Amino acid sequence: MERILITLFFLVLTTTNGKAQYIQKLSPKVQVGVNKNIETYFFAEKLAVEHIGYYVFDHNTVDYSHQPIVYFGFQHFKKYKEKPSILRIAELLRQIRDLLHDNGPILDHLLNQKDFPAEGQIYDGIQVKIDPQIKEHPEVEPMIKELTDSLRSFYTHADIGSFIKKNNAFYKGALTETAKDITPDSYQYMEKWYGQIFPGYMLYISPAMPITPGKDNYRGFGPNILSADGKIPSMVVSSSKMLPLQQNLASYRHFGFDNPKVTSFISGHEIGHTFVNPLLDIFKDQIQADSALYTHELAALVEKNNIRGWYVCLIEHLVRLGEIRVALAMKNPQEAERLRRIHIGEFKCVLIPMLEIKIAEYERNRIKYPTFESYLPKLLSYISSLTPEEINIQVSKYKNYKM
Repeated sequence: MERILITLFFLVLTTTNGKAQYIQKLSPKVQVGVNKNIETYFFAEKLAVEHIGYYVFDHNTVDYSHQPIVYFGFQHFKKYKEKPSILRIAELLRQIRDLLHDNGPILDHLLNQKDFPAEGQIYDGIQVKIDPQIKEHPEVEPMIKELTDSLRSFYTHADIGSFIKKNNAFYKGALTETAKDITPDSYQYMEKWYGQIFPGYMLYISPAMPITPGKDNYRGFGPNILSADGKIPSMVVSSSKMLPLQQNLASYRHFGFDNPKVTSFISGHEIGHTFVNPLLDIFKDQIQADSALYTHELAALVEKNNIRGWYVCLIEHLVRLGEIRVALAMKNPQEAERLRRIHIGEFKCVLIPMLEIKIAEYERNRIKYPTFESYLPKLLSYISSLTPEEINIQVSKYKNYKM
């Protein structure tokens, strides 16, 4: 019998530690919300690319009429395009773009700051982990701090808070569309399976994040947010449904986030990276020493989905392996098989079947291996023992997976 779960969500405007934002609380530890700093950044980025041409998926040759907040936000704020704050933001973004080719470290920094117009870090005295890209280009760090000051000035002068408040119905609609496709209970099962507990989970939507048009196009980003109680696994996600242009924002009855496939995938997948990535980072040199396992045949499959290099390939395999095994732990074999079709069939992570066989040893011996971290050295030793020929056997066997 199909089980229908009806959950009553509530929307609140909270202020905690100087951080005010729209939030839906899905469970005591899981929330979905909108962050004013992130919205401010993307409104400013849209104006800045009028001067610098592009940044990530933001291009001055695309009108973004398929994304209502991006489109109408630009119409509303374009009068500030030549203002000193935007001109300085454009120059800073040009410099950062040419070094990093990404805006992820900017989002990281903004999410750890108090809501504009307040200044400073949310949790004073907490040392936020430095993004690896900034370690490689330390000159970017003061640029991001200056960028934050310029964004704060833009937030005030352009009265962005009033724009968000005026379009409250749109933001609430987008949050409701997102929240219905998130399974908050899954996070406690993830904690149990990995043997690691976090203080909470924060899932941000950004209707202002530009994404080029295309069926199910979207962007998801996993920021690094630290609180007084430890790291908070989080994600930031753009809209994923292309909408026909309406007369104004008040005319919309759909908000671009009603995409169960995308929301359920990214709300589990991005959070899964929080459990896996820091552990694999410890063994990065050891993993890269086995790069011969990243055969030409395997690379040809996974690189179609922007999975490049043995280290990234292994991360993606293990995160997706965890998603499948958590679904089984929740006694939901149908969901596990759906995830296999996605991860093996669509994303071509063809080593998952052999990893599922191996990981069963961890699941049967939780007294000996209380955490995924405690089992990881044995799992990596097993993977290291494989040969390129064995990898290619898996490629041939599962490259057309359709179960």
